[in-house]
Amino acid sequence: MSARTAMGISTFFGCVRLISNLTASTPYAVYKELEGGGSKRAKTHPLDYLLTVRSNDQMAPIIAMRTMVLNCIVHGFSIARIDKNGRNQPVSYFPYPSQNVGILEDPKSGRVFFQVVDNGDLKYFAEDEVIYLKDLSFNGIKGGSVIKWQDATVKLDLLTGSFVQRYYEKGTFIGGFLETPIPANDAESAKITKERVVESLEGSKNGGFGFAVLGPGIKWHPVSRTPVESELIKIFDKSDRDIAKVFGVPLSLIGDTEKTTSWGTGVEQMFIGLTRSVIIPIATQIEQEINYKCFRRDELQAGFYTKFNFRALLRGDSKAYGEFVARMIQIGVYSPDEVRALDEMSPIPGGWGAKHYMQGAMVPMDKLGEFHINKKPDNDTGETISASDDGGSSSDH
Repeated sequence: MSARTAMGISTFFGCVRLISNLTASTPYAVYKELEGGGSKRAKTHPLDYLLTVRSNDQMAPIIAMRTMVLNCIVHGFSIARIDKNGRNQPVSYFPYPSQNVGILEDPKSGRVFFQVVDNGDLKYFAEDEVIYLKDLSFNGIKGGSVIKWQDATVKLDLLTGSFVQRYYEKGTFIGGFLETPIPANDAESAKITKERVVESLEGSKNGGFGFAVLGPGIKWHPVSRTPVESELIKIFDKSDRDIAKVFGVPLSLIGDTEKTTSWGTGVEQMFIGLTRSVIIPIATQIEQEINYKCFRRDELQAGFYTKFNFRALLRGDSKAYGEFVARMIQIGVYSPDEVRALDEMSPIPGGWGAKHYMQGAMVPMDKLGEFHINKKPDNDTGETISASDDGGSSSDH
């Protein structure tokens, strides 16, 4: 088994492509904490340019990030070289294929170094000089490849596919048989009859159109699916499900819509589940690694950090999202302009959308006795009369 042969399996390839594409296409940028709370985009920081515009001379950010994630989930680890300027700030990062990387560990210090084949040259990097992503491992130093962890599962699918290919290429299966009155010792006549039927079914230069004209006394007996073919289909289905379970991906998200899923009631719910259980753990590791390797200590102390924005994948369908933002406006968490900004809309003219609103009926619990008011309409005027705790009354327009 190797990464290349495993990627030849459609389910394996589909899971890897989905996870790496979703992670790489999620907005990822630099932010800075504000003194009064909250944060804002730090577009002027050099790292923000690498994460949103160009990672290196050859790669857009989505390509660089996808390459790192793909290598990590297939090979178990991935690294990317960090190039910095004189101010110790990153100016580019370049991912390497994991098959070109060797991991060296100093037995005395326990420090890890990387031996990389780069354009025919052999280079060495310390761990602080690279972005280092790891998949599951027992020691936390080098991640284990899913191909090695699940060797039997992946190999079963590969062997089954190889067997089926040979099975059908060589015509091992029997689609049916002809019953003829031709004597058993007249092999030549039987051969001619078979050739005529095959030619009619496959078509000839005159056009067979799939019709076979049988001679007198000849009968065609179709054969249903053989036990071998039935078992192969079951094995294929099981191996597909097993590979999808290894990656935590619903089969319906990689094109298999034959069976229903118990995960949610729609595509939005599937994406929400996939994001929470698969994508966010990968993204969290990327954030922590880049925050540690690409910011100076004084920048970290000043509140700089990187963050993926999963709002689009987690917000559900349009109805649920609309109810959510409406509720956030009603309790004063968002202003209308902040909600519009989430969908890249301009502010409401005149500054009215910058105000925060809250339902007026909400009263702090410690003020309930002080502000408790019983309101009832006046029978004569229709005005509302407010009865205070001391028995007095006043008009409330």
